[in-house]
Amino acid sequence: MPAEARLLTTQRRFFSALREPIFGDSRGRSELPDREGDVSREFVRTANELILPSALLEPVERLELYHRQYWYRLLDSLAEDFPALRRLLGDKTFWDVIESYVEHVPSRSFTLRHLGRYLGDFVDEHPALAPHPLHAADLARLEYALCEAFEAAEHPALPPAELAGTRIALQPHLRLLALRTPVDTFRHRVQAGRKTAAPRPAAQTARRFVAVFRRGLRLQVDRLPRAAFEILSAIERTGSLDQAMDEVARRTDLRRLLEAARVSAWFADWLGRGWLVRAPANPLALVKEGSTT
Repeated sequence: MPAEARLLTTQRRFFSALREPIFGDSRGRSELPDREGDVSREFVRTANELILPSALLEPVERLELYHRQYWYRLLDSLAEDFPALRRLLGDKTFWDVIESYVEHVPSRSFTLRHLGRYLGDFVDEHPALAPHPLHAADLARLEYALCEAFEAAEHPALPPAELAGTRIALQPHLRLLALRTPVDTFRHRVQAGRKTAAPRPAAQTARRFVAVFRRGLRLQVDRLPRAAFEILSAIERTGSLDQAMDEVARRTDLRRLLEAARVSAWFADWLGRGWLVRAPANPLALVKEGSTT
């Protein structure tokens, strides 16, 4: 076998061992709840075949050091990114949920900042894991949007005179979320260090619309009127003011909300905030951060 192929095989075996769940004493050194079990035979075989013993540790123990730190780093990263979700679920359930998430949806990026991208979808698909699953899924999406907004690019704002007749797009750091639950309020209370009440019942469909964005180095979550949310979403999809407005105007459920003065005020606000930018010639140039898996 060529040297490159041997190296790749070794790397894959090592990484496969690291991705195994952690049990026993490794959990006792963390905030994770107890979990019975032990590493697999393949883990032991990988350690014995690839790692030499040291003066104090056997190969399995040396591999376990890396194994433990791999899991601690992933779980600690998610705990840093989702503090309000942790408050909502409580410590035990939170650790159960994110550990299950990492087992089912392992990281596929070189950076940890994408790790929580699918957490909201995961909770939707496994509602039995968490109390208030609709709230938990919405809150996970909101907190991940904040992570994305913090690191996404910012492009020069579109001059108001170029609004008509120019291909437009939204700022890369602007995220639009349609929520079924008032988790923006819950997250604000957590951030402010205030007490949180029991979640109110979730709506069957989205009733709350928010924009997540960055102003300087400060992250903001602002509530949007439904029609404003739909216009911005249509601009994001079409890249055209005319197409976006035509698309929204055709919706009978939105027509009564499109009073001219109100829409003009929205656009003045968006232009003032720099939310609208020129669409680049290369459509990949404005791909949202975090779109890699």
